[in-house]
Amino acid sequence: MLECGVHQCLEHCHYGPCGTCRHMIVKTCRCGSKKKELPCFKEYLCETKCTKVKDCGKHNCKRKCCDGNCPPCEQQCNKSLGCRNHKCESRCHTGQCYPCPLTVEVKCNCGKTKLSVPCGREQITRPPRCNIPCLNSPDCHHEKRLKHRCHFNRCPPCKQVCNKLLDGCQHTCPVMCHTAVFRKQEEKVERIGPWQPKPEIKYGLVDFPCPPCQVPLPITCLGKHETSQVACCEVKPYNCGQECGRQLTCTNHTCSKSCHEIAAANSDRMDDGEDCSVCEEPCSKPRPPDCRHVCHLPCHPGNCPICVQMIRMRCHCKVTLLHVECNQWTTASIQVKDKLMSCSSQCPKSLSCGHKCHSLCHSGECPSPAKCTEKTKVKCPCKRKSKYYPCNEVKIGTAKLECDEKCKENKEKQLKAQEEAENLKKEDDHKKQQQELEAYQRKLHGRKRKPRKQTDFQETTSFCQKYGKYISLILCLLILVGAVAWANLS
Repeated sequence: MLECGVHQCLEHCHYGPCGTCRHMIVKTCRCGSKKKELPCFKEYLCETKCTKVKDCGKHNCKRKCCDGNCPPCEQQCNKSLGCRNHKCESRCHTGQCYPCPLTVEVKCNCGKTKLSVPCGREQITRPPRCNIPCLNSPDCHHEKRLKHRCHFNRCPPCKQVCNKLLDGCQHTCPVMCHTAVFRKQEEKVERIGPWQPKPEIKYGLVDFPCPPCQVPLPITCLGKHETSQVACCEVKPYNCGQECGRQLTCTNHTCSKSCHEIAAANSDRMDDGEDCSVCEEPCSKPRPPDCRHVCHLPCHPGNCPICVQMIRMRCHCKVTLLHVECNQWTTASIQVKDKLMSCSSQCPKSLSCGHKCHSLCHSGECPSPAKCTEKTKVKCPCKRKSKYYPCNEVKIGTAKLECDEKCKENKEKQLKAQEEAENLKKEDDHKKQQQELEAYQRKLHGRKRKPRKQTDFQETTSFCQKYGKYISLILCLLILVGAVAWANLS
């Protein structure tokens, strides 16, 4: 078997290895697009170039008779790196390129401080912090600038105190420096129409004037009520807004005018002056206790006169209307007020016993019924005899009137009369029952009928016939008991 593993050697038996296979067969190229008859040992490659993209995803394969396994790309990448200054020198690849390996120096304004940064980051990297002081000359009236570090662009505005002498006073300006201030300068130019371009905005140094002096100075108001701190530029006599407050001649009220200049007055005693107001108020002094009247005098010094107005009031018994002077009432004690409210008439109130109070008009409750001596009529138990006793004895129970022999005889006569009346009533009831029974028997035996068999007839008696006597006795006893109880109560 030859090396191809398909054909056999056609030569005679020989020493050594067999030669190459020279059998003619139809072979397919490596890419599989063409066929050709060739010796078995030869490889067939066509001239067709591969159009597939390599693993870089950018270049084509272009290898002749490619079997699909394209070799890796060997060209240079040449993409712009992130720094935008250099290109990638690596072999062609997929994805992002590596950062630029070069470095760039970033300098401060004076160039003495440097900083190395990766290429491409010099535009977004802040310049290094330089500790060397700035040597630029000041733009304002000060001799030197405040110390600050090296920097780009314009120096910061001057923050020193102005210290210029102000106009009109000997104070210095305490405000921050306001000369050579960098500001926007606009030119006020009237535009003819919208087609005319807007004026250019310019920036330049501007000097501002010093503000008014604000140093506080002690100033007293016109009425000398208070001493306030007023700015130096606003120093002048002023009205504090409070009331004058000086005591008027009435010695009760004060001047209600707003703070004003006082003329011809003693400032130490706070007396009113010629410019103060005149008191026109009525008297407003406090009245004595319980006095509801008003003093009719105008506002005056000293005490008010005695009140002589009459007060109307009801007496203790609320019957008579009394009139008392206000001064007499307000200065009286409790006992005197009690006498003033008495009308000196008999009290119209009734005691609990029913009799009228014999005391004169008084305050509080009436005396107790135990002291009542009004005559009261008392009767014996049978109410035949009567006699008058004092009311307090009757309430205590010491005044009693007993029955005599005549009273007892009257009671016996009444009892006999009651018994006779009850007996007559019983006889009348018995007669009525007999009449009813006879009338009933007549109804039963009134018509003639055929003789019937005789039956035993039992005469029936009514309830009244059976128990009438007992009922009448019970009624009589109840009437007697009631009469005796009534006599004892009365």
